Amino acid sequence: MGTDKAWLEFHGRPLLEQVVCVLGGCCDLIVVAARPGQQLPSLVGYPVERVDDSVQNGGPLVGVVAGLERLAARGVELAYLGSCDAAALSARHVAFMFAQLQAAQRRDPQVYAAAPREPDGRLHPLAAAVAVGQMLGHAKAELARGQLRLQRVFHAAQVEWVDAAALPDPNALLPCNTPAQWQALERLAAAR
Repeated sequence: MGTDKAWLEFHGRPLLEQVVCVLGGCCDLIVVAARPGQQLPSLVGYPVERVDDSVQNGGPLVGVVAGLERLAARGVELAYLGSCDAAALSARHVAFMFAQLQAAQRRDPQVYAAAPREPDGRLHPLAAAVAVGQMLGHAKAELARGQLRLQRVFHAAQVEWVDAAALPDPNALLPCNTPAQWQALERLAAAR
């Protein structure tokens, strides 16, 4: 996209702030993982703590581990894994994913993530609810094996796969990786 997505303007504010605003209505603590030295928009007034990735350009899994470590240290048991470019994220989606995880854990306590999956098999690990301690242990083990792909971690995890077609707000999964996708998200926001 040519620019740091956290800074893209959406609804009159940086996209990261938009995502944090939505999550702030659903989560008591939000941890933002960033590259060391990465400049982020001001998030003053939100329940946010920043952590830096332990490996420069290590990818999403390194950031997820850093974030989960902070959440575990703060005693958080369940978390929503999101991304700074989730322009169409809604509180309804986050609440639904938490409910899916909790229902799955009542059926099988070994399940520690609920994540959307498309009919074609595409996974959305950065739109998932997770049990912090269990996912952290699994993610750290994968990193120790040299695995850097977050998708791989979810393939090997005890996951409740949620049919993306069953989501209450399927727009929450819309990508933001190209200028055309960004324009489509802006049109969607204008229509809301």
